[in-house]
Amino acid sequence: MARPKRLKVDNEVGFYHLLSRTVGKEFYFGDVEKEKLLEIIKYYSNYYFVKVTGLCLMSNHFHLLIKSEPENIYTNEEVKQRILKYVDKYKPLYTEGEVSCIDENERIKKYRDKMGNISEYMRDIKQTFSRWYNKTHNRTGYLWGDRFKSILLEKGESLLNCLAYIDLNPIRAKIVKKPEDYRWSSIGYRIFSNNKDNFLSFDGVFSESQLKELNKKQLIQFYRYFVYKCGNIKRLNITELEEGKDPHNIKSSIKDETYAAELKRGFKIPKSDLMLGRIKFFSNGMVIGSKKFLMEAYAKFGGEIIQKKDRKTYKTGINKNILSLRRLNC
Repeated sequence: MARPKRLKVDNEVGFYHLLSRTVGKEFYFGDVEKEKLLEIIKYYSNYYFVKVTGLCLMSNHFHLLIKSEPENIYTNEEVKQRILKYVDKYKPLYTEGEVSCIDENERIKKYRDKMGNISEYMRDIKQTFSRWYNKTHNRTGYLWGDRFKSILLEKGESLLNCLAYIDLNPIRAKIVKKPEDYRWSSIGYRIFSNNKDNFLSFDGVFSESQLKELNKKQLIQFYRYFVYKCGNIKRLNITELEEGKDPHNIKSSIKDETYAAELKRGFKIPKSDLMLGRIKFFSNGMVIGSKKFLMEAYAKFGGEIIQKKDRKTYKTGINKNILSLRRLNC
C-alpha cells in the first residue's frame, strides 16, 4: 500500500508539529545524547528555511514545532551564504570563480529546493544523529522507527496549545514537577539559556501586535501561565473512561499546590529559580572558574582529557567571572 503524501503548503508560511520515535520505542537517549541531538537540530535549523517554535527531546522520541518559511523570501545571495556556511564540500564553487553563472544558478536552485523541504530537514537531523549515535555506541542498524509524523497547524490558538502540549511531555512522564525544569524542552531553553542565539521563535503563537508590544519577559510570563493552566486541568483519558474511573480521583499533571504557588507570584521567574537552573554547570561544565583557571586546566590536561576543540570559555550566567570550559545548550 502506498504511503500517503504529506501535507505541505507551497510558497507560503506553514506551521508543523514533527514527531519521530526510536525503533521499538527503545529508551536510547541519555543526557549526552539529548545534548548532541539539540546541537544537530540547531545546526540544520540555521541551514533550512525554518524557525523552531518548540521542541522536547525525550529518551525515545523527540518533538519539533516549526515554522516553514516560503523559499521566495530568500535572495540568491542569502541561499549562497547558507551553502558556503553549511555545505562544506561545495565551498570551492564560490571561492574559485571557475563556474559559469548558469551553473551557479542551477546549483542555487537545487539547494533552495532542498532548504524549503521539511522532509529533507528531518532526514538530515535523523541521519546525522543516528550516524553519530551508532559510531559512539559501537552499534549498527536502524535507530529510528517508522517515518516521522507531521501535522499541519493553524497559527494562533492551535499552535499555542500544541506548543504547551510539547512542553508538558516531561511533566506527563513524571520526570520533573515544573515544565521549565526540563533542560531539553523549549520552555526550559527559553528560560534558563535566555533563548540563546534567538534559536526559538514565538512567530505564529502570538499575534504580531503582541510580539511588538510585549517584551521577552512578558511573553514568557504569559506563556508560563498558559502552560501551567493546561497542565493543571484534570482530564480522563479514554482508557480511564472505559475502566469507569471516578473523575473526582483524577490528578492533574501539574499539582494544584504548584499551580497555586506560581499563580500567586504572577508566573514571574524569581532570580533564585534562574540560579537553580544554571547550577547544571557545576555538574556538567567539565571545568568551572575564571578564564585564567580554565586555561591552566587546559595546560594540564590538554590533548588527554580535554580535547583541543574544547579550548574555549563560555559564560555560565551565574556570574560574569564564573566561566565553563564546556558549552551547554540549555
